[in-house]
Amino acid sequence: MDDLKDPHFYEEQQRNYPPGPPYGVPPYPPYFQQPPKKKWLAMLLSLMMPGTGQFYVGMMQRGLFIMMLVIMDIFAIVLFATRDEGSNVAMITLFSLILPVIYFYNVFEALQLTDIVNRRRFYGESEELTDPLQKLAKGGNLGILLIAAGGFLFLASSKPIWLESFFKLFGSYFGAIFLIIGGIALFVWETKRKQ
Repeated sequence: MDDLKDPHFYEEQQRNYPPGPPYGVPPYPPYFQQPPKKKWLAMLLSLMMPGTGQFYVGMMQRGLFIMMLVIMDIFAIVLFATRDEGSNVAMITLFSLILPVIYFYNVFEALQLTDIVNRRRFYGESEELTDPLQKLAKGGNLGILLIAAGGFLFLASSKPIWLESFFKLFGSYFGAIFLIIGGIALFVWETKRKQ
């Protein structure tokens, strides 16, 4: 304690320390981590417009895929509701029931993607997503889906006679066939994933 009262104590302490700043200069520029994405904002954007929550977290292809699904579904509902030969209630009901499924899947996926993106940023994980929908909506597959959707929209809006007769003959069976093929595809997909 009496060393602190000595007037030369501090001078002697300063002479013993090396000159320079009291801290070392890092050999690399400092890394500033990006702030995490907010789950509530991703959910709010997805609720307002499907696909924008995926845009917010940086998954542009997924957002475009969700938007394309919603647009195609609305187009199909309007197409079957405004047909000249009478409304096809089964198809309108089918596509009307698919719309909320797409909508709520969009919100759920935006919340899950926010966690995945934040975890990747925090821990530096760089592995690809193993979600089959991501593989489907990537690169060439997305291009094929967009071409098929554009072809369907073109055929449906130009209303060729053969397509009109197809829907007239098989309109009520189309929804059932669509659901059966979708169920078989999901079953095969899940069994391959589990192996």
